[in-house]
Parts: sequence; structure tokens; C-alpha cells
Amino acid sequence: MSRPSPALFTILVIDDDPGVLDLVTDLLATQGHRGLVAASGEDGLAITRTVRPDLILVDYHMPVMNGLEVVQRLKADAETRRIPVVALTAGPAEDANELSRAGCVAFIPKPFEAREFLRLVAEILNETVGRSRRSNDSPAGP
Repeated sequence: MSRPSPALFTILVIDDDPGVLDLVTDLLATQGHRGLVAASGEDGLAITRTVRPDLILVDYHMPVMNGLEVVQRLKADAETRRIPVVALTAGPAEDANELSRAGCVAFIPKPFEAREFLRLVAEILNETVGRSRRSNDSPAGP
């Protein structure tokens, strides 16, 4: 009997739209990733403190705490500031620029095509998390 292989990456999706949460986590699962969901900024911050995901996808427009505040809080905390955060939003370019200035490493516009979404996530993971994993796996130099 074979054991299931571990998830490639743990990715937290913070969005107040249940349809987006379901779609994104289903897409991530097709690539072997573990998708976690948070329907609010507060829940996303709480999950991040306990789980430490490899990547966070965050919507800008959410009630109570918007995506910008989530990113600002993540980047202000020494425990979470190194986790790459990607804006996943239907907002205008100004929102994307604001999120980038706050610390987002990339922007994925909604609505998105499934194949393009997966390509962008793979590229972002390779450039952020994959690079740090490779440098941690490298043998120590002289």
C-alpha cells in the first residue's frame, strides 16, 4: 500500500467570495498543492500565524479588513514578512499598485482563465518559494 505524496506547497487564499475560494483551491489541488481558505482578512492572519503557508493569495476588496491592511500587517510582523503575498483581485490598477507598494510580489487579475492562473502561480512559486528552498538545500560552502 503506497502512502499519498505530500503537498508540493501550502497556499492560503484569502477572499470573501466562496465561489473564488472553491475554484482556486480546486485548481491548486490539481497541481498537488494544499489549499487553505480564509473568508476574511482576520481569519487569514490567524491561519497564517498557525500554519505558515508557502504563499498567500489575497483579494483587495473585503469587508472589515481589506487586502491592503492584510498585506501591511503580514509585512509588519517579523514572523510573516517573508511569506510571499500575491494580489488576486478584480480591482483597478490603482489597487494592484497599492498592494505592490505594500509588499505583494505579483498580481493575478480576476476573472482569470484556469490554465493562465496555474501558470502564474507556478511561476511565482518558482521565483519565490522555490528559490529559497533551493538555497536552503544547497550544500554549505567553504
